[in-house]
Amino acid sequence: MYVIATVKPWNIKNFKKLKKKNFFLIKDYKKLTYKKLKLINPKYIFFPHWSKKVPQKIIKNFYCICFHETKLPYGRGGSPIQNLILRNVKKSKITAFKMSEKFDEGPIIMRRNFNLNGNASEIFENCSIEIFKMIKKIVKSKINLKKQSGKVTYFKRLQNNSQITNKDNSINKIYNKIRMLDAETYKKALIKVGKFSYEFNSAVKKGNNIVANVIIKKI
Repeated sequence: MYVIATVKPWNIKNFKKLKKKNFFLIKDYKKLTYKKLKLINPKYIFFPHWSKKVPQKIIKNFYCICFHETKLPYGRGGSPIQNLILRNVKKSKITAFKMSEKFDEGPIIMRRNFNLNGNASEIFENCSIEIFKMIKKIVKSKINLKKQSGKVTYFKRLQNNSQITNKDNSINKIYNKIRMLDAETYKKALIKVGKFSYEFNSAVKKGNNIVANVIIKKI
């Protein structure tokens, strides 16, 4: 038996395509408990896009595998996709690694390439497809762990970062802010004017202009 723990709709959609009886889905943070996992007794627990800290008791007693959208040890920490977009990175790697007591420091299982074209929704969906390919391969193959090597860098989790401000002082910066938040479950990039907020989505950069949809809401 294998467990996939995820709350994101793009991963839940791909889980439903597995069509295998030996996979169990946990899609609620509160339902990831040691007691529940003990009953399932999984060989591996996979964590695609799981934003909450996993209890140490679970990490110590089960083989937990996480997926991170950077070439670890580069970019340890939160909001990897958004941090990459803000840095104008065009291509990255999804790293599958065995979870350890320290955040994002476990040994590497495998990596896969992906690109950062389009909006966050498109990127997450493409990443999810690759991650489920990785899950299938891990299940079928013998795991060979490799210690992380290279320069260690950290990303800060981006919170309350949806408002477009004076710091976003170029077309490219504004475009990146809009597209990095343009996905389900994320608060859209916005500008506040008086009693109204202007939320942007579906942005396309055309030369020195941005064409996007806007939703105007009363604050």
